[in-house]
Amino acid sequence: MPLIPVVITMIALSQTTADDASLMAMQHRVQDCRVALTNDASVKTQLVTAPVFRYSDELRHIEDAGLWIWTERGQPVATLKVEHYKDGVFRTPWLYCFASLSPELVSADWDGDPPFRATQPGVTWTLLDDRPSATRAGRLVQMREFARRFSAELEEPTAAKEVHQMRLLSRPLYRYEEQPATNEDGAMFGFTGTGTNPDLLLLFDLSKEGMWRFGAARMTAAAVTVRLQDKVVHEFPSGAGKGRVFDTWTYFLSAK
Repeated sequence: MPLIPVVITMIALSQTTADDASLMAMQHRVQDCRVALTNDASVKTQLVTAPVFRYSDELRHIEDAGLWIWTERGQPVATLKVEHYKDGVFRTPWLYCFASLSPELVSADWDGDPPFRATQPGVTWTLLDDRPSATRAGRLVQMREFARRFSAELEEPTAAKEVHQMRLLSRPLYRYEEQPATNEDGAMFGFTGTGTNPDLLLLFDLSKEGMWRFGAARMTAAAVTVRLQDKVVHEFPSGAGKGRVFDTWTYFLSAK
């Protein structure tokens, strides 16, 4: 066998092994997190065991990262980024970013790391006028079209306050599990300010009443403005320099 294909194969196998080890390390940290609805402890949230998205971010020195979600009856209620930074960026390489995606209050606990208690709903739903498609496939087409109606801008938390247009990621990050009895449906999309790092989450939901609605959640300390066509529908103020615990989300360096 020629030498070059062998070398390429060995490099590919080495990269696969490293990717698997990185995923296992992140997965272990996610499983350490316990998420609950604050007002009803009897409701059990479900962790979607695989990350709904993997990414890296060269500009922010993130070597590998994943986005996980917890659901209740198939609907996202919370999300967690686990990010591994290059050596020397922080005192420990692991950073967590947790955000509520629920219209209810949520809480999150970790062993050895600070707990989080939301003081406001993570998502506030706003109705859309569109009539839902009768089929699941048709509704996915609708939600993709809805997402393209939105745009977002990120203002860097620097003295210059540079404003960047955010980019819609090419595919939904999550689609609700099928609910044949009720026709409830929905999906979650991401907007990124750098690379493929999802700094803004855009959610669509088809309620039991048969109405489309949308909500948004931020996962960055930068200020973010969200528009539906030309109308501003969400403004998330800058959190830079204001600590690491906010009403609906938090981020922190893990002690482990």
